[in-house]
Order: sequence, then C-alpha cells, then structure tokens
Amino acid sequence: MKRILKLLTIVIATLTFIVTSSNVPFVKNVHAADRVYSVPVELWHAENSGRLSMGNNALATHATVNVHDNNTSTISVQFTPMDFSNMHGHVLSLSIYSSPLFSGSLTAASVTSSYNDTNLNGGTSTYPRTLSFNFGEAKPDKVGVRIAVDAMNQIMGGDASQNAIIKFNWSAANLVSGSEDSSKEKDKEKKAEDKKKEEENKDKKDENKAPEGFVAKKLEDYFKADQKTKNPGLYNLDITGSYLNPITGVTADGGTKNTAIGEGMVQGVISPINAGGDLNEALKNQKSNGEKRWSKAMLQRTKDGKLYATVRVHLMNWVQRSKEQGPFIKVLQKDGEFKQVTATETKVHIEQYKDSYVDYRFEVPNENFLAMVQMYIEPMNRPVRYFVEVNTDTIKNGNEGLDMEVIKETNYVPYYVGGGIGVLVIAAGAFFALKKRKNN
Repeated sequence: MKRILKLLTIVIATLTFIVTSSNVPFVKNVHAADRVYSVPVELWHAENSGRLSMGNNALATHATVNVHDNNTSTISVQFTPMDFSNMHGHVLSLSIYSSPLFSGSLTAASVTSSYNDTNLNGGTSTYPRTLSFNFGEAKPDKVGVRIAVDAMNQIMGGDASQNAIIKFNWSAANLVSGSEDSSKEKDKEKKAEDKKKEEENKDKKDENKAPEGFVAKKLEDYFKADQKTKNPGLYNLDITGSYLNPITGVTADGGTKNTAIGEGMVQGVISPINAGGDLNEALKNQKSNGEKRWSKAMLQRTKDGKLYATVRVHLMNWVQRSKEQGPFIKVLQKDGEFKQVTATETKVHIEQYKDSYVDYRFEVPNENFLAMVQMYIEPMNRPVRYFVEVNTDTIKNGNEGLDMEVIKETNYVPYYVGGGIGVLVIAAGAFFALKKRKNN
C-alpha cells in the first residue's frame, strides 16, 4: 500500500510539473495581437505644405499598417508604373527617415513583392511593387522618405533621389484585424502623440532661427552711398546666391532645414560648376566648407540717373516661365521690405540637357543691392525663393567679357550742338536784318 501511495504521489507531482511547465510559455506569449489597418495615403512634396508630389499617382491609395503592442508599427506601401515626361517610369527604391521629418538616419525599405515591366531602354526589368518598413510610431501622421525613380535618374544623368512625405489619413482608416485599443494602450498612444506635437512645435520654432554661427548683415549695409557707379556707363561685378536671407538667416520659402541642399541648389542657379543643365549636380554644388562661389553680372547707369542690374540665371530648362509662376524678382527697399520690380528677359538660351540660362534686367536702388528671386522648379513641383548678393569691391568699369545686352541710349549731344548752332545762325540773321533796316 505504501508503494502504491508513493507511486501515486510521484505521478501527481509529475503531472503537476508538466502542467505548470506547459503554462509558462503560454503566459509569456500573451500579448495584444497586432492591430492591422488599411489607411488612405498620399505622397506629398517635401515642403510639407499639402501639395501633392508628382509621384503621387504611382503610390497605391491605401497602405497596410501593423500596429504592435510596443507602440511601433510595420508599414507596407505599393507602387505602380507612372508616365513622366514621355517616359514610362518606375520606383527603384524607398528609404525612410527616422523621425521627425527628414531627420535622423535613412533606412532602406524591404521589397516584399515585385513585378516585371518594360524598362526605359525597351527591355524588361524587375521593379519593387510592395515595400515594407518599421517605424517608431504606432500611427504616424507623416513619414519622411527618399524615393529613387528611373525616369528622373535618366533625365538628371545620375542619382536623382528626391525627398517626399507619405501622409496617412487615419480618420478614414479601417481596422482589418485585431481589437481596438485598450484604455492603457490609448493612454500610451496619447503620450506618444503629445511628444510628437512637442517635437513638431520645437521644429517650427527652430525653422525661424538662423543657423548657429550665421553672421547677419544689417539693413543699412545695403543702402550706403554709391561709390563706383555714380557716372553713366557700364560696370561689371561679382554676384553670388544665398538660400538664407542674409539679414535674417532663415529661408524665404519655408524649404528644407538642410540648408546645405538649398545652398547647393542656389549656387547651381547663380554660379554653376557644371554645364548648367543638370539639376542633380546643382544640388551638390555647395562647397564642402560652405564657401560661396561667385559669377559675373552687369550694372548700367543710364543718363537719367537710374541704375539697372543684369543677372544670369542658370538651370532654366527646369524652370516654368509664365505670367503665373514667374520668375519674379523683388528688390530690398529702405523700409526692409522686398518690392517686386519689372524684370526683362534680355537673353534666352534654353537647351534641355545643357547649359540653359536667361538674363534678367531690373532696376535697383543702388550698387550694393539685395534681390530675392522666386521661380517654379518643375521637377520639385514647387516655387523656390533665394537671394542674390553683390560684392561691391569687385565693381569695374566696362562690360568686357560679358555677353549681356545693354540699354541703348540715344546720344543727344550732336543734336544739342546742331540745334545750338542753328539758333545762333537764326539770331545772327535777325540781328543783321534789323541793323540793315535802321541804316536805311
């Protein structure tokens, strides 16, 4: 009997151990299941103003978002071919910025499905259809991305990857699987959303600040008395471009916080180091140490005392020229405001893939002027504003080496001389006629 009881005790203990052991992994794996959403999405321009990107038509209307219980997510988006500039283009890759927009590191999205299609050379290639990536937020409102498209690469002659924003419309999202948030999870998401808003507000404040180390110029610096262009005639001088307002240190178009990209673009417009037709190369034109590059411009003092500047703008093969989109030129006034002036196209040279430029002539208040240019960049699908500055130390007489048109003024001196002689002849004739009458 004792043996039976002992054996029974051992069996019960063994069963208890087995049951207990089997419950351990079960307890460990009790997590809230992923909530899977189908969310309407759009592809926005990097300027973050709500303007749709040209690539929006290539993005499927809905994304799949798996929300994990650790308040992160896995996001899947789909792309289709898109016709662009008479080319059948395809997305080649998608990289994701960490957070906030266009900050932190870039991580390539994983290709989870592909498709075959006709490539730009008439052959067949494989392209990514579905791309997935992990993100540090459960329900992001916007995600900063960088997209490479084969058509743009071919147009630019190299890597023409562009920043863009994937915008999620959570108000129209549908829960595909999983249960809605518990109160604890909702509280977690609210805290995450509050933190996100705090970061966004901080970013907005930072956008209105000049970069560290920026040396601002004063308004009065641009309105000192003219020293070298007092007399009527032609003058040449050096000019440079600046993405940041030289007085405030902030951008005029609310563009990227990565000012090096903006400065490179502006340098490519005013002082290109390449053929002047490659937009992608223009974006890299900023010198490594931030030093400005200079190019030549012309000043002309007319006989009525007015002063005109002629500035050459490059990369015009990518710029929309119209009454609605400009380019527009504004010149700094003594009250600190930029006033739009009449800008005349004096010379136009457009070639699709080579140096393309337009010369603009406009009146300036003095030789040390500051101009703001606005022009619509078609591949970026948005207007860009930048500034043109001069180096008055470089002003020289004449326009030697400049193939820019000048204002032709009539030389009135011969007329004045001839008219004066005529008046004298008439006066002399009248005098002698009167004298003759008196003698008679």
